[in-house]
Amino acid sequence: MVLFMSNGQTSSEKLLQAAEDELIADNGQMEMSAVAQRAGLSVGLAYHHFGSKAGLVAAVVDRFYEPLREISLGRAIPPTLDWETREQARAAAMVDYYFDHPLAPLIAGRLAREPQVLDIEHAHLDALLTLGAKNIRQGQKQGVVDPTLDPAVTVSLLMGGLRLALDQAVLAEKRPSRNRLKQQIWQFTRHALCLTTDKKKV
Repeated sequence: MVLFMSNGQTSSEKLLQAAEDELIADNGQMEMSAVAQRAGLSVGLAYHHFGSKAGLVAAVVDRFYEPLREISLGRAIPPTLDWETREQARAAAMVDYYFDHPLAPLIAGRLAREPQVLDIEHAHLDALLTLGAKNIRQGQKQGVVDPTLDPAVTVSLLMGGLRLALDQAVLAEKRPSRNRLKQQIWQFTRHALCLTTDKKKV
């Protein structure tokens, strides 16, 4: 059963938004009854759509990753850009997303301990590693990236470092400068990939 609200949202979409708002308001905790009340729907409908509180949390986290998948796997970054410019823009867009999304500190902190969140993150990371290795091979073919690097190992090191840097940044009592973080990430990436271009964008 899918209900359409007057604003065009389905009942499941309204519950997802209410659950996200509840998690943010209550520092990573929520109850199905509170979510249903915030959404103006019955708690039975919440269970019908998501099965359990864990299922609803998992759906909220998966929705958090949807724009990141578009940045990493889709066309959010124009494919017409040259290789280095595109990859720098991709890294910068990920920083912006984490800094701007109010759920990011919870994803990096309290919710990171939840098994259902770990499952979603692993699936997301697997997709990122596969595409990242492909991107590095493409850069090597274009003569931009050091051809002696192992793409799978290199992207694992880069993605692990990027994720940890983003988690620490959004959890910090005083966040680092967004632009400075972008600069540091790209400087690290350029050195790690041994880029052969003369570009040094920051």
